[in-house]
Amino acid sequence: MMKYVEFKVSLEPYQAFNKLMSDIELKSCLVFNDRKSIKFSNEEMFILVYEKYYLRINSTASLTVTLDNLNGETIVKCISTGNSEGLLNISWGADKQFIKIVEKILEPNLEEVIKET
Repeated sequence: MMKYVEFKVSLEPYQAFNKLMSDIELKSCLVFNDRKSIKFSNEEMFILVYEKYYLRINSTASLTVTLDNLNGETIVKCISTGNSEGLLNISWGADKQFIKIVEKILEPNLEEVIKET
């Protein structure tokens, strides 16, 4: 099962990145991060990939987060995958919980939820 949330925050991408990196629980799940910036511009993009084991699904869930300001405002995209079990593809809420960690950290600066599936 896949869960996707996209929202706008009132931070620059590097500020949002620093907030996420300062959370001990989330940082302990980090498996990859990358930063790209455009020369002579304030535009930048961060990509973060997390993995976390959930006992209730007896599996590891993956969370990919992108932070960018390529359109003039900082957009955060969270994609949670690989977090379901069995033939019925039941996630038992692991997909939502993983994304909620990011939302909670950035909540004071959250301006608008753009898309959620």
